[in-house]
Order: sequence, then structure tokens, then C-alpha cells
Amino acid sequence: MFVTLTLNPAIDQTVTVEAPLSIGSVCKVTAETRTPGGKGVNVAKMIAANGKSVTAGGLLGQDDLRFYERTLTPAGIACRFLTVPFATRTNTMLTDGAGHELKLNQSGFPGLEFHEASLLSYATSLTEMGTVVVLSGSLPVQFPADTYARLIRLFCKAGCATVLDTSDAALAAGLAAKPDVIKPNRRELEGLLNRRLTSNHDVQETLRDLMTRHEVIVMSDGPDGAWFASRGKILFATSPEVARVDTTGAGDTLLGQFCADYFPARIMTSEIAARAVAAGAAAVEQPGTPIIDSRRVQDLAAIVKVSSGKIDPP
Repeated sequence: MFVTLTLNPAIDQTVTVEAPLSIGSVCKVTAETRTPGGKGVNVAKMIAANGKSVTAGGLLGQDDLRFYERTLTPAGIACRFLTVPFATRTNTMLTDGAGHELKLNQSGFPGLEFHEASLLSYATSLTEMGTVVVLSGSLPVQFPADTYARLIRLFCKAGCATVLDTSDAALAAGLAAKPDVIKPNRRELEGLLNRRLTSNHDVQETLRDLMTRHEVIVMSDGPDGAWFASRGKILFATSPEVARVDTTGAGDTLLGQFCADYFPARIMTSEIAARAVAAGAAAVEQPGTPIIDSRRVQDLAAIVKVSSGKIDPP
């Protein structure tokens, strides 16, 4: 049913050091993990954890395909990447396990030129694999900002539901193609609007406006939780308190759980919002971007508080 498309994947490397992590200090490394990553790949991990059929696609350095397949295939994720003769970037998260982090993100495939015909041909082949396509992450350096918009139009024409999670110019251009579901975080939405969302009233008014053009808006709001808006309904789910180990992929995991629950019925409920936020919290508890245990998600969902919108304090 599901296909995830990651045009700028990354090998997620988490380096844990002795606390406290601080700029200018010499930190002793106590642990290190490397996992196949990229926003769409992380979404696929959570969809697979729910027992749903999912194919992970997108671009990938040819030398990294076996590493991805060794990890993803046993987890129930089919790999259908288009390999390119460039190295997949490595994104490094430094954490001390006490809430202090420093993330280093590399640019993706700087030497890769954009060839629209080849990309659209590959994307067309993916429509045979699923009916819901999740397009996630940043774009390779030389790809135009409207790359996702072109792909969304192709997938919509093929009858697929589309989900978009990106930022900056790619988000602005992608929204013009009217994907069914969008998942900006607060910072990304503020960048799109070119203004701060200083109150919950501002957030809700923005979500109401976006609902006129998209079926669902999920706005993740960091450790506070996430907003969910669909067909005139707005929900806010408060994130449960967990030990913060590594925030890498938390928003992707939230989106993966949401998609697994929302499709194919396409009815937003409080239970769906609670499980999505719980999945994001469960991701924060672990280093890197591993497969999340759905039982942990269910346990955390039981303590998530969901309200109709979020009321500003007096």
C-alpha cells in the first residue's frame, strides 16, 4: 500500500559522549550507532512496524544499497532505490544522553545533476508498488525547488494519495501541487508564512486556512506534541515525558505512525493523533533511527492527552 520516496537519504550516525556536551570541550565517546536513514526511510520503518506493506524508494549511493537492504529487508521493508554513482551523505548527531545535542547535516549528492525524464520514469514505476506515496526530506543540491511538485502531480494523476514532508523552498513549491497530507513542524510553517506563530490562536487560524487546500495538516511542535487538522477538525496531542536520548527521526516516526493508522479509511481520530505523538516520543528514547517497537508506542499512547485544539492560557 505505501511507498516512501527519499531523494536525499542519509546514513544516520549517532555518537554518544560523556556529559556534558559543550562547544570547545574534548568529549569521550562512549557509544556509536549507524543506521540507514533519510526522512522517508524513517517513515517506512514505522509503517513496517505496524505490519503494513511498504516500499522504500528514492535515490541512494550505489555503494550503500547492500547496507540499506541488510537492515530494511528483514524489517519487512521492500527496497526499490534508484542508485547513483555518488556517496550517500552521513548525518552525525552528537549527544550526551542528558538532553544536549549537536547535529551535523551534510549536503546531499552535490555532484548529481537533475534529469527530469529519468526521475519521472522511475517515479512512474513506483506507482505499481503502492497507493499512498510519502515524499520526504530535502532535495539534492542541484535539484530544482519544484521537484516534489512535479512528482506529486505525477502521483496524483496515477491515482495515488500523496503525503509531503519537506521544508523551505521545496515546501513552498510542493504545496502548490496540493498534496493530500502535509507535515511541517512549527519552524518550517513559520518559514513558509514568513512570520512567527506566537499564539495557539495563530496556529489554529493557519491550520484552518491550510485545510481549504489539503486533506490533513500535521504540525509537529517539538517536545510539546503535535497539531492535527482535517476537514474542519483540529486536535492537539501532548507528548508524553520520556528520556531524551536522540531526537533524530522523531518527526518522521510520528508521520509513519500517522500514515499507518490514517490510511486507507482516511478518518482522523483522537486515537490516531495519540499514537502518532507516542511514536515520536518512542523514537526520542533511542539513539539513531532504529525500528520502533509498536508495543512501546501503544504504552505511551495510553498516557497522551488529546484535546480539540489547544487553548491559550489567560
